[in-house]
Amino acid sequence: MPDIANDTITRLDVVVPTDSFESICAGAVNVLNMVKNWKTDSIHFELFKDGITNHLVKCYLKDDPDQAVLIRVYGEKTELFIDRDLEVRNMQLMCEAGLCAPLYCAFKNGLCYGFFPGEVLDTKMVRDPDISKLIAKRLAKMHSVKSKVNGVIVQPCLFSLLKTYLSLVPTSFMDPVKDERFKASVVSKDVLEKEIQLLKDNLLKLESPVVFSHNDLLLKNIIYNKEKEEVTFIDYEYSDYNYQAFDIGNHFCEFAGVDKYDPKLYPDKEFQMRWLKDYLEAWYFENGCADETTEEKVELLYIQVNKFALAAHLFWGIWALIQAAHSNLDFDFLGYAKDKLDEYFARKEEFLALEHNQMIKNGTKTK
Repeated sequence: MPDIANDTITRLDVVVPTDSFESICAGAVNVLNMVKNWKTDSIHFELFKDGITNHLVKCYLKDDPDQAVLIRVYGEKTELFIDRDLEVRNMQLMCEAGLCAPLYCAFKNGLCYGFFPGEVLDTKMVRDPDISKLIAKRLAKMHSVKSKVNGVIVQPCLFSLLKTYLSLVPTSFMDPVKDERFKASVVSKDVLEKEIQLLKDNLLKLESPVVFSHNDLLLKNIIYNKEKEEVTFIDYEYSDYNYQAFDIGNHFCEFAGVDKYDPKLYPDKEFQMRWLKDYLEAWYFENGCADETTEEKVELLYIQVNKFALAAHLFWGIWALIQAAHSNLDFDFLGYAKDKLDEYFARKEEFLALEHNQMIKNGTKTK
């Protein structure tokens, strides 16, 4: 197991092929032989099909299923937009904070790390009052983790990533059917560039705190353990320092699901205000500022979060266009890009117009 405290990790000269489930399992055995004292014929494999970035396999012992690890094999060309060294450092930081499963090793095209038992969330579970409160408290704890590097001023990654992602978006596709769909349903890169600048001009004025963020808190990245009454976040490959309101807004956007995307599931104001109150109470507690949660602060965060939700739609819409060009996963990335970008434009005017006077009109007093 790597010495996390000294920021080191075991790195294996192993490539796990992804052309079939059998080849992934065979490659996983090569990794496990170096990090676990398991007999090959005693290992079972379970392929998780929910992810849309990587290949993920659970490896466990037939006679002791609680003995389990995950093998994550990077998706095709994901190194274009994911800093894998940064991912490892961030996972180590989360391990030190007790917020992440142990990281056993890295191999040429993936990672091997611990498995948290529990249920992945769905669109109903994420709305459960008890589970949603656990999520709010867990995220506040994560947002309170401080950098271990002295003297470094952390910078939010959002707009630099949007710029990088946009530069990677293709202008056409070799497949004529895909190319026709792309040009008929997605706005041009010039339009997207203008929207990024518009958001930057609006969102920087909000002065949302910069915190260590998950940045990809979709439902399948949240594990609920009913016995322990706790939630755990997984998959830190997009994690980095970012705006607090982006991380929360992105999570709310993910209420709509991925495979069966339904934007009507975006949480309403009543749900958000309750969630944000739970979050702020935990946030102030984690940062030694008890009893600082006020109605006004909840309202301010509500405005910030919904405006940053627009950035989340734009971010993942652009990301999906890159994936449409390179990924070999069985997922309609072009369709997903259209869904996210359509929702951005559908919500843009409403969310950018949010101000205190609107909150009062809607019946919420401001102190």
